[in-house]
Amino acid sequence: MHSTTQVKWDIMAGLCLQRKPIITKPLTDTEVNFQNILQEIEFEKSLKSDHELRHEKDVKRMEKLKNGKVIDFDDMDQASNQTAQDYIDKNKEELLNFKFASRTTEADTINDTKSLKRKLDDNLVLIVKEKLGHEDYWVLPQGLWKDGETLRETSERILKESCGNNINVRFYGNAPCGFYKYKYPKQKREQSNVEGAKIFFFKAKLLDGNVEEKGTWTDYEWSTVQELNKRLIQPYMKNVKLFLSNYNVNT
Repeated sequence: MHSTTQVKWDIMAGLCLQRKPIITKPLTDTEVNFQNILQEIEFEKSLKSDHELRHEKDVKRMEKLKNGKVIDFDDMDQASNQTAQDYIDKNKEELLNFKFASRTTEADTINDTKSLKRKLDDNLVLIVKEKLGHEDYWVLPQGLWKDGETLRETSERILKESCGNNINVRFYGNAPCGFYKYKYPKQKREQSNVEGAKIFFFKAKLLDGNVEEKGTWTDYEWSTVQELNKRLIQPYMKNVKLFLSNYNVNT
């Protein structure tokens, strides 16, 4: 008889924590043209608003006043009130003084990748730098599954261990959204009798708060999906990109 040894794998849970866009992306030229067409159609087909009807009445009332044909005291009272044109002039002045906030923040200018106040029109993903073996790698927050936990509970524990208690998120369900496995270096496999790790990823949305300066990682960043290509090693990124928002799997 030949003895067979069962291959052991470490079971881990990973967390894909995303900060969703705060503002919309700038319109493309095609979108701007289409928006203008819709506005023209709306203008041509729409009925007159209450304000426009009021403005027409004001014009007729002023003509009566000029020609001395006012016979209704209500006309005189209404003429002394704010007219529709006065209202327009007042709002134009207010509009001229209004300034839109810049789409580019200070965090964008200095490229502060730890700030959530950057890339406001894009998804940001939390990644951490951890020592795996003898080298540091950028990965999604991850940790070992403990006996008695569900994988969802493991990912919730990892969130607290990696990010602290000053962060509030919403998990998207109890089932993993992705999977990745890798083998440990030969020396570690021989010492631990464990072949490698199998990671089950869970997605979550950031509601408020930010990462505390703690955890087993040596550094962290909030990265756009495009920036992840420069941070994550490609075999890992190939699996991660399958469940990332706003990512074209063909790129």
